[in-house]
Amino acid sequence: MEHQCDSDRVIFKLLYILKRQTDKMAASKLATIVSGDFNITYMPYFMNIGNEGISNHELVHKIKVTKQGVSKTVKELERLELVYTAKAENDARSIMIYLTDEGKSLYSSIYTFADEAKAKYVELIGAKKYEQFIDTIVKLSDWHESQEQ
Repeated sequence: MEHQCDSDRVIFKLLYILKRQTDKMAASKLATIVSGDFNITYMPYFMNIGNEGISNHELVHKIKVTKQGVSKTVKELERLELVYTAKAENDARSIMIYLTDEGKSLYSSIYTFADEAKAKYVELIGAKKYEQFIDTIVKLSDWHESQEQ
């Protein structure tokens, strides 16, 4: 059975283009506020640390990567002086990761940029469609993660 499909509406193509374009937009903005050594791939790690900090185990769980992957990226973020680590008070096997003052400033700038991007998207498609889009991404992501278990 042959599938007839509008190639401009193939989900894999659209997701690839959207990710590429949003990464490009974010990288362009980041270049104006942080060292060129900050790679866009650090973003999920960095933004999940937050102002309160997070344990390495929690970070592994939140972004669903290996402990080695977290360790490598955290070392890079430490080198950039955006985070620091300390032994967890309640678990000697766990490491806590915190933002430095420079990291907190960048975190705030990224949130401001995210709010600006959201405002542009809402202007383009409307608040209701934007919220539906985000809800849909969350639901699809949750479904894919449930398939891996």
